[in-house]
Amino acid sequence: MSSPSTIVTPIALSSTNSATGTFPWFVQKTEYNPADATYRQLVNGEEAFGAVYDAILQAKKSVDIICWGFQPSMYFKRAAGNSDYLPIGSLLVKKGAEGVKVRLLCWMDILHLAEISENNMPGNSVATEAQQHLPDGVVKRIPVVSSMFSRPYETDDQLDFDREWYRRANKNNVTKSLILPLVSKSTMDRLFTGPITPMVESLLGKGSFKNIDLATRGFDTKDRAEIAFRTALLGKDKQRSAGGKAENGAVMGAFATHHQKMVLVDYEDPENAVGFVMGHNMLDTYWDKDDHSCVRQKPNVGRNGLHPRHDISSRVSGPILKDLNHNFCEAWDDATGEFLAVSRALLYKKLKRRTDLGDHSTVRAQILRTQSQKGKRDIEQLYLQAANNVSNYIYVENQYFRFVPLAEKIKTAVARQITKGRSPDNPIYLFVITNSNDEGIGPGTVNTYRMLEALGSADQIPGVATLEREDARQADLVKRASQADYEASQLEWALQQAAGRFPESVVNPTRERAKAARAQAAKFKEQMKQKPGPVVPTPIPGLKMHICTLVAPDSPPSAWDYVYIHAKLMIVDDVFTTQGSANLNSRSMEGDSELNICHENTEVTRPLRKRLWEMHTKMRRAGSDGVDSDLNGSQDDAGKAFRAWEDILKINERREATGKASPLASVVKFIRLSADRQDSD
Repeated sequence: MSSPSTIVTPIALSSTNSATGTFPWFVQKTEYNPADATYRQLVNGEEAFGAVYDAILQAKKSVDIICWGFQPSMYFKRAAGNSDYLPIGSLLVKKGAEGVKVRLLCWMDILHLAEISENNMPGNSVATEAQQHLPDGVVKRIPVVSSMFSRPYETDDQLDFDREWYRRANKNNVTKSLILPLVSKSTMDRLFTGPITPMVESLLGKGSFKNIDLATRGFDTKDRAEIAFRTALLGKDKQRSAGGKAENGAVMGAFATHHQKMVLVDYEDPENAVGFVMGHNMLDTYWDKDDHSCVRQKPNVGRNGLHPRHDISSRVSGPILKDLNHNFCEAWDDATGEFLAVSRALLYKKLKRRTDLGDHSTVRAQILRTQSQKGKRDIEQLYLQAANNVSNYIYVENQYFRFVPLAEKIKTAVARQITKGRSPDNPIYLFVITNSNDEGIGPGTVNTYRMLEALGSADQIPGVATLEREDARQADLVKRASQADYEASQLEWALQQAAGRFPESVVNPTRERAKAARAQAAKFKEQMKQKPGPVVPTPIPGLKMHICTLVAPDSPPSAWDYVYIHAKLMIVDDVFTTQGSANLNSRSMEGDSELNICHENTEVTRPLRKRLWEMHTKMRRAGSDGVDSDLNGSQDDAGKAFRAWEDILKINERREATGKASPLASVVKFIRLSADRQDSD
């Protein structure tokens, strides 16, 4: 561990002669310094998309969007019987017609491979047609297709709308690359051959779009090569196998994505500007309510994705927007060749914290990025630094849970505190909410196992754990047997050379050593035939943890529906919070472009943590199954909350096993039985 750096802070002795020391939560010596901001967390799609919709609706000058995916037909605000809400594509057209400048920058995979798994620009991609018409037989027979393929979730009317919206938007595609605009324009003109339906015409009108600039971005060959090299050879995760490093590097280079999500409204009217640091993608499947019901509804009424989905974004205003604008302008200018950053260079001086936005808090916050092309990997540093600061608990919600350096940092922090006198009976608590389903874990089963193995919880992924451990055991036994055989062969050769030349008293010890070496080799070979042992948890002194996932709390008894976790959140000790677009995997920390925000305000962090824990542990049938009706899974005492979670997890485990009861609460123990091993993420 490196020596701690010295931080000198001046004190105004005319005002005070004392100070309170706090942990250094913010990342030092990086591109963006902490700045004043108003901050409001936006939990789940109803709240997040509703806030974005309202901000865009009130825009007077400009709307800037960076997204991983954009679906024009998506309803950001939904309600039964309310026809006043527009799809986001229509809202942008409306604002453009009013004179508001709209800039939309979306990631596009020039190979059109990633979109087969999740179509990030429906209506503007090859996958739009492939997903519609590819026969099931083809999907099932080709493994590489079946492992990635997903059917579209949109209605025919939505697809018609998306095709027409992109067809018109691409007429003003300002991407500087000669390839992407030509593909987009010509492809969409060919694909959309039918007449405009009355529904589409009613929402978009007939004319061309005004004041809407569309651009896409990807990675050139040089960028991909750099990402592959850095991920494979220079990444923080040094414990990966050589094959894992090579595969990770190759896949991340080939499938690098721009994963940032942000919205900036009226930066060109800085006193009224507002911004959003998003976890949500602008696609139908990311809209859901806090109740995470298993019931699907129409796309303008409620959740219409295949499964409930949990996610977190935030709204900010004030000086912090200077850094969001820098991120947007840098990305926009790189993609288009424009000079937006120059025209906005001095606007930051007029930025003010908005006090008219309703529910919000005042914080010092910091924007952080992963941006390979610019050499920025500050989110990785942030996570490791925050974990190092833990003194009570860490709470994680993340789509993936497979960044092994974070597990090692947590263990190191715990061990250091025990070495300095902390009792193991006063543990650090780790609460994790992540995905255990195939859709969520995807091609990262091996690294998920490695993460759980590092935390002593490999028993929660026993199929992969058994195979990985057995491979390691067999490799070790083969090595030992080979060494013993080699030693025996050397000794036997020496015996042959000594035959008749030395008395038995001299030769016998060598003969016995040769026999012992052969016996040892035989023993190792016999051990190779033994069946693998059970996978059991390995307690870590001073660390207690719950690795969990979520289910729809109103799931029917015989078919519990999983909640897809898309949140990217970490909370430490009711003080520190970070959220944004970055997942807990090497891809997000070192390859893809990502955008996060963090703050250290207890008055904001604690209510968010309590809200989330209440959401996940709220019991639908208090008092049943012998559970105390006063059980509180969201209380401030981390130890008591941990025990409450444990009771809920045990009850849910029994209920799901019987198939005769619905969940007691949304939170369930992470268990993945599949032995499928994939090591590309």
